Amino acid sequence: MKIAFFGGTFDPVHNGHLALAKLVLEHRSAGRILFVPAPNPPHKTDREITPFEVRYEMLALALEGKGEGFALSDIEKRRSGRSYTIDTLNQLSKLYEYDDILLLIGEDSLRQLHSWRQCHEIVRRFGIIAYPRGEEPVSREELRRYWAEEETEKLLSAVLPSAPCFPVSSTEIRGMIRRGEWEKAEALLPPPVMNFIRKNGVYTK
Repeated sequence: MKIAFFGGTFDPVHNGHLALAKLVLEHRSAGRILFVPAPNPPHKTDREITPFEVRYEMLALALEGKGEGFALSDIEKRRSGRSYTIDTLNQLSKLYEYDDILLLIGEDSLRQLHSWRQCHEIVRRFGIIAYPRGEEPVSREELRRYWAEEETEKLLSAVLPSAPCFPVSSTEIRGMIRRGEWEKAEALLPPPVMNFIRKNGVYTK
């Protein structure tokens, strides 16, 4: 089976994350999407992140009843220190030794992939699926600044050709909730997640 590692802060998980996972499954790009919330993302040190346990619980609520194609893991929480993608991919490869591990990232992350730890090893050893983030499509010229021709071809072919762009980010949703724009946020979040946020005062305390 192909298992797509979908990492991120998920602060909070929203309908766009779920729609993307569903699309990848429908395209048969992977047979399972493994959501892996990051406890200490190395690229996000400029703001305070909601405690891991809260983000994990919201993900569990969002994925409940979605079927075997949607899975959740705390694998990065069980490691100490910063969470680097290459470490998680290596760990997943051992854990699922008879499956193919893929990396599912946004096109914005694809643009920055050259700055990730052991980036060339990631591209060499693992399949990649990239989804649009509403920006200009990544170009061959951009990638060739940092990648060899063979690597560039692999990265270009990784971009999903027909994935819809979710127009709002988790950052914007947090802002809506802090401003009391509950109806706007409610339209973008799975109902169990919205209920959890209201009940526990997430993003308002």
